[in-house]
Amino acid sequence: MKHPVKPIMGRQLPTPTPTATPPIPNNLQEECIRVQKVYDWVVLANSYRNKIALPDDCRALVDAAIRAGQEITISCVEPVSPGPTCNVVSIRRENITVNGTTVRVGVVRFVFGATVVVRIFADGTPLCEFTTTVQFDQEVVLCLPEPLDEDNIVCRISALECNPTGNVLLGGMVQLDVIVCVEIQVEAEVKLEVLAKFCSPRPNNIPVPSPTPSFRCPPITFPPQCPPIFPVRNCDCQASVNALIPNVSISIGIPLELAVGTIQLIADICPSCDPSSSSFTFNFFDTVLTDLLGDQSFNFSPTSISSPTCITVLPGIELLTGLVVTGTGVRTFTATGTQEILTYSLTLAETGLGLPDVIILTLTDTNGVLVFSGNITIVPDEQLLVRDCVTFQDIVITTP
Repeated sequence: MKHPVKPIMGRQLPTPTPTATPPIPNNLQEECIRVQKVYDWVVLANSYRNKIALPDDCRALVDAAIRAGQEITISCVEPVSPGPTCNVVSIRRENITVNGTTVRVGVVRFVFGATVVVRIFADGTPLCEFTTTVQFDQEVVLCLPEPLDEDNIVCRISALECNPTGNVLLGGMVQLDVIVCVEIQVEAEVKLEVLAKFCSPRPNNIPVPSPTPSFRCPPITFPPQCPPIFPVRNCDCQASVNALIPNVSISIGIPLELAVGTIQLIADICPSCDPSSSSFTFNFFDTVLTDLLGDQSFNFSPTSISSPTCITVLPGIELLTGLVVTGTGVRTFTATGTQEILTYSLTLAETGLGLPDVIILTLTDTNGVLVFSGNITIVPDEQLLVRDCVTFQDIVITTP
């Protein structure tokens, strides 16, 4: 007997093809972050002197050793715990002028303290020791815009050294010189808009009823920065020079007279693009000593160096790049030791590859009279280097 065959309804589906999950996009976009902004940052080192009285039991031993003719020596060490302290005791607001701009600052008085161990020796043998606290205060000018106060000041003693001075003083006192290295920051929490990734908070788009019809939330404001004080703007260009050029003609004196000699310039202008780290020294060695001027050899050391002005043009010279720094300094004549305070302008210019570079130095006295002029255009290329500093203004922001 044949059984009826019924067709199977439906159809067979093909095996699914795997499909990769689209990656989550992580494009650079504007985001808002909460950070601690630094309004000022100061590092200082100072030495303070404290007179400490010996404890009664230690003083009796010391007095007896002195009467016995023994040699008393003293050592001072900082214990591991408790560590040194740094506290704000007062703040007053003052208006001061910085680089020609009036800035309202905070004059903050700090009290630094440390616990130290003083050890007394008689002829090199330990006699007694005791723990004492040394304290000292100092005022520091900080960028502290209102309403910032002591809660926004972070103070840390990074290093401390204690040294006794001399022997035991009259009245059973010992004198300690304490050197401290202190790091001080002014900080406040701010919200910043930045270009970033992995930060996608939802918009605050859920309405909240006001408590009363007349209520208005106060505006959100942040204290302004103090640009004349901090942060220091990076240089736009920098230079390094180690030049020794013989047989150079310069002009010197009042009125200016021609002299011939060797010039030496060692300079590091804006190392790491930091204007506060610039330095240079200039020497002129007079090699013609038979003229009426006599020996005009001198050394010039700056007491201030401006942030450089970058230049690309110099009259009569084709240059790639260059810079000019100005300030004041001290000139010391080698033959007589005579010193005078002068104003200077120093130009360093980088010419084409392999061509001689340029050093121009002028010195002016307090009456505005030019007393030295050196225009040296034969500086070997390898002895002078001027280059650009990449700053935030050089970064081109592009969006997809």
